Amino acid sequence: MAALDPNVFNPYVLLDPAVAPVASIALTAASMAMAVLISRSFFKSYSFSGFGYLLGLPAGFVFLAASFAFEFASFAYTGYPVLHPAFFWVQLALQSEAFALIALSYYYKDSSAGPRLGARDVVMLLIPFAMVAVPFILPTSEIAGKPYFNYAQLADFSLYMRIFNMAVLGFIFKNAIFSLARAGSIRMLYVPAAFALLWLEQYSLVMTYFDNSAFAFAGSMAARVGGLALFAYAVHAVTKRRVEIEAGKAA
Repeated sequence: MAALDPNVFNPYVLLDPAVAPVASIALTAASMAMAVLISRSFFKSYSFSGFGYLLGLPAGFVFLAASFAFEFASFAYTGYPVLHPAFFWVQLALQSEAFALIALSYYYKDSSAGPRLGARDVVMLLIPFAMVAVPFILPTSEIAGKPYFNYAQLADFSLYMRIFNMAVLGFIFKNAIFSLARAGSIRMLYVPAAFALLWLEQYSLVMTYFDNSAFAFAGSMAARVGGLALFAYAVHAVTKRRVEIEAGKAA
């Protein structure tokens, strides 16, 4: 029986075997810590403001942190023919759902509150539901249609999910730019820049899929950590500013 190629799932195996475990642990820990920190800050913002649309942001970053955990588990169980693809499959679903929930927050933040009657308005109403449904429906249908893990087909399926992620992140980037332009908040350009780096991460993973390039994978990890770090910095700046305002009111 031919050996299954692990490269199609977890690109950490493209790295030097002496470096890969350490890199996986360090990058996963850093990514999860920043994603949880961002989620916690957004949940505080929701508690402070009460705006319902903000709930998609903390939920999205929690899903993102969970996807990093399953990515690590997929690498840790590379030699297991069931757990390895299963963890990879869960990672795909969680990561795409994370970006969809974040996009949902931006969509409802910028949507008008007026009546929606036309066909175009109906379509616009369906877009957010489609974004949230796709990350669960497509992976579930993939498994339901093939109740065994076909490595090659699951790897191909990951390509489609990466492209979906890129489309959703592009939507988020556009809305973040427009939102900042309307608010005149140039200082918060860190936020769209962070989403641009997360988009670059997905693009680099697509390139890794085509040529199994360790360089492209390293670029994807650098883009991920950079994007999350920028986002964490932006959230910290907003939180610090809010504390200063509250302190000024209390003085």
